[in-house]
Amino acid sequence: MRRKMAPSLSALSLSILVAALLRPAGVDAASRVELVDNGYENVVIAISPNLPESEGPALIPIIKDLIKNASQALFTATRQRAFFRDVRILIPTSWTNTDFDEVAVFENFKESDLRVDVPSPVYQEQPYTQQPGDCRDPGDFIHFTPSYLKDKLLSYYYGPPDKVLVMEWARFRWGVYDEIGYSGDPKYPIFFSLPRESSDGRSDVQNQVEYQVNVCTNTYLQGKERMWFDETMQCHYTHEALPTDDCVFYPDVNQTATSSLMSFPLVFSDTLIEFCDEDTHNHFAKTKQNDRCDGQSVWEVMLQHSDFKGNANPAISDPEEPSIKVVRETNASYALVLDYSGSMSTADRMIKLQTAAQRWLLHEVRLYSSVAIVRFDSTATLLANLTQIGSEEDRKSLANQIHTNNNGGTSIGAGLQMAVELLEGRADKNVFLITDGEENESPMIADVMDDVISKKFCVSTMALGSNAAKDLEKLADLTKCPSYTVNDNDVSNALENAFESITTRQLSVSVQDSFIKIDETPKIQTAAPAFEGSFTVDSTVGKNLTFRLKTDAESHVTSGPSLTQPDGTPWTGAVDFDDIGNVWTIIVPMAEIGTWTWKVDLSTDSSKYIQATVHTLPRDPNEAPVITTVKFLAPATGVNPTNQSIKIMASVMKGGSPISGAHVLAFVTPPDVTQGAQEYELLDNGVGADAVKGDGIYSRYMTKFAGDGRYSIKAMVTGGSNTIANNGPPAPPTFPSAGRRRRRSADVPSRPQPCCGSSIPIDPDTATPTGNFTRISTGSSLKVIDAPPTDSDFQPPSRVNDLQVMKLYGLDEGGSILTLTWTSPGDDQDEGTGSDYTFRLSEKRSDLTNVGFQEAPESTQLQFAKSDLDESGVLAPFGTPVTFNVTFNGVLNFGIEYLVALKAEDEAGNLSPVSNVATFFLDQKLDLPDWTDELIKKLKKSNADFFSQ
Repeated sequence: MRRKMAPSLSALSLSILVAALLRPAGVDAASRVELVDNGYENVVIAISPNLPESEGPALIPIIKDLIKNASQALFTATRQRAFFRDVRILIPTSWTNTDFDEVAVFENFKESDLRVDVPSPVYQEQPYTQQPGDCRDPGDFIHFTPSYLKDKLLSYYYGPPDKVLVMEWARFRWGVYDEIGYSGDPKYPIFFSLPRESSDGRSDVQNQVEYQVNVCTNTYLQGKERMWFDETMQCHYTHEALPTDDCVFYPDVNQTATSSLMSFPLVFSDTLIEFCDEDTHNHFAKTKQNDRCDGQSVWEVMLQHSDFKGNANPAISDPEEPSIKVVRETNASYALVLDYSGSMSTADRMIKLQTAAQRWLLHEVRLYSSVAIVRFDSTATLLANLTQIGSEEDRKSLANQIHTNNNGGTSIGAGLQMAVELLEGRADKNVFLITDGEENESPMIADVMDDVISKKFCVSTMALGSNAAKDLEKLADLTKCPSYTVNDNDVSNALENAFESITTRQLSVSVQDSFIKIDETPKIQTAAPAFEGSFTVDSTVGKNLTFRLKTDAESHVTSGPSLTQPDGTPWTGAVDFDDIGNVWTIIVPMAEIGTWTWKVDLSTDSSKYIQATVHTLPRDPNEAPVITTVKFLAPATGVNPTNQSIKIMASVMKGGSPISGAHVLAFVTPPDVTQGAQEYELLDNGVGADAVKGDGIYSRYMTKFAGDGRYSIKAMVTGGSNTIANNGPPAPPTFPSAGRRRRRSADVPSRPQPCCGSSIPIDPDTATPTGNFTRISTGSSLKVIDAPPTDSDFQPPSRVNDLQVMKLYGLDEGGSILTLTWTSPGDDQDEGTGSDYTFRLSEKRSDLTNVGFQEAPESTQLQFAKSDLDESGVLAPFGTPVTFNVTFNGVLNFGIEYLVALKAEDEAGNLSPVSNVATFFLDQKLDLPDWTDELIKKLKKSNADFFSQ
């Protein structure tokens, strides 16, 4: 069997380059990492608060060595253009006996670049990068486990940590993907067939079909095929002479290939030190890199990143030695910078701000944090000096400083300047800036922005109404902190949720010490004399359950709230009342599992509101709770939806276990105060906006726009009878030995398989039902610029990524009928119903790239009657599995791999990106007797063995 790299094709490279130039820029990362004069700065490697301090003495020296070795490996892999200059190892605040160099300035676990944390049930000890975006989009974080860093055996399985970190950095920083196959994966298999091509790029039907290991290497790859759970067992083969799904490739130890690093850990060789480029890249391989990046090499994608684009950071002779500091998290310091200009009287903004800020101070801000309060109008005034929260009296004292006497102009820069002076010299410096208007007095934001950035402040911003300063998002983005918005008709508690979010993003605590929001009502206005509600306490939560009822007038609540337990008995605990924020609080030390109800008696004044929230700690320290987050995947400083797609994403995890079968609703509030929230059902099905099926990240494209402005987001996640937690892939199978079936000995671990390709493997026998649960989460806002008119059709159908050839029929008069199956895209991305399709069949992959598809020969187009689209039900709403017959009028030859792809079209003529490339062999579709099938297998296996020698 030969495993020869295919030569690169100039036409293919050209079409790929054009596609890259036409694609909009990727999403900016939330990371603070910068590449300055070839050195990466502000890199944060965080040790999880879930790990015991006893891990520290072993882990910290190992991480330091890892950084030094990985810096040199990165320098080599980037062709002397990048290395690690400035790296911080962040230890938790709970580690009180571990030496550190300084307290953390901006670093925190939740926004770290590499996390050292407990193993994931799915990935187990394997290093991985959470990467839910598209090609060139940055990843969320890199994950290493303590055992992987310390255990040499795991390095043997997954690769040496320094090279693996460079590989993961490529995913995290530049948005590239694996160049390996995965056992049993339908899109990215371990092996794939390779047609040989003649000088004109067309297949030579006289030559023997070869198959190849699904990697990208620049030389022949030597090794053997064996069953994945036992190196001694011979593989089985299909009648196409391809190894079956349970067969893997064991490369020889001694290899000569120098690329690609993205072939780790399948290709375990010291000689792999580079990424493939346009000359060495295997465009034919069925890898995630080729599929997601339209056939581009890793190096081509890297050169489109701002790190290297336009010859930025050209090669240097030698890298610097990394500067590595151990920093320890500390209690945060906050400066509330509040707008007191005259416009804050509009729509009761001043009163709403006072209420939200007071409730945050009284109930949300963490104990031992420090808070200062600054007001600004034409100038800045100090309302409260920096005060550490040590008691309830401290909270009340600060809350009472927030008044509602507003007047004058707007000098946001003056408020920021005072905040900088107040927090100068503090470690964890956070500003929460809230304003409703454009700047009209000096100093402006631009006048103080450099000072804020250089001193490493985190500035979170809140825009009230639709006229807040345009630089708010820029300020937040440059300090790598979130932006929020709330319109004047908001009933979703967006202002108070933003206050809550700036607290939870800060000091990292273990999961068991993190409060989880399990219920939240909108603001309820009713003339009824009473109101009842309910919430569900699931099996993973219930400790210190905190129910809060808020109102804008104490007199509106004629009798304080009461709770009833799931068994029907009233809860008899105390009810506390905060007369500053008008909040009733009930705390249940350990809430019974099930449905709780609450009731409150009200006046009949429908102009007043009530609003309830429920937070709780995890129930059992030995069981992880379900935790959710939600966000827009888009640039923080603004996005034009006609140029770039916007994804909405929600993560639903139980510890490291992805949750499948949850019902995830995202609510997007537009800037237009006359319009209600837009509702999106997010999906984890691996189609449309969703990158990987079953990874616990639910996605949808944003398709509805109500003009320019700021959009806010919230998600409600519910679990039910069909919701499960994925606790990992199936265990290695048993296999026969000496006439009996046995499992591999416990002291001889089976070779772990790389995870994960197009879907996350799951073992139904170990997956656990979650039962009923509810979670509420809030994300930062999105700024839309140059939005098209609401009646325009500018969005194409989403990309089809699961196209397959199911059957093939020969026609008596010549030609063939192919039966294709796929999941239908929408009219606008993944909403609605498409209107038309174009299908192509070719032997050349260059015909099926995004640009090549439109320029391919007419003979490659598959034929069908337009009427068949309607009659067959193919024009179906997004997410519908469809099957369709198309005709190929050319001649198909035995033993040739043929390639098929499609583009969907909407009624306005907008074309989707080209689909994944499906493949088939003519002989695999023949209906032959069993004995001929077995004979073909033996003959082709014999041929494969002959060519391997």
